[in-house]
Amino acid sequence: MCPTGILIVSGGYPEVNFTRGHCTFCGACAKACRPGALQDSETQIWPWPIKAQVATHCLPQRGVECRVCGEHCEASAIRFSPRAGGPPIPEIDEAACTGCGACVAPCPAAAIVVR
Repeated sequence: MCPTGILIVSGGYPEVNFTRGHCTFCGACAKACRPGALQDSETQIWPWPIKAQVATHCLPQRGVECRVCGEHCEASAIRFSPRAGGPPIPEIDEAACTGCGACVAPCPAAAIVVR
């Protein structure tokens, strides 16, 4: 059903697992959903209201240079703000973030979640 393989069954219910990949918003899940609980991405502005969030164990917040999440963000929703005495810190532009999860799997510290 999901071409990127991010939908899994967990406890008998579907769950999105961004460690397996990211959402392309193709709409296959909405078309396959028998109860109609999912809306087709063509009928809404954004496919869902969830956004990426950076946790406190992010490598730059611990003094290590890393921009992997920003390199994988096609929406350019992750920007890096310079700071004195340390590497730039990633900041999520919520208006630009689509919640696709492309930044989750490549993060070496598993410091990004989509909620």
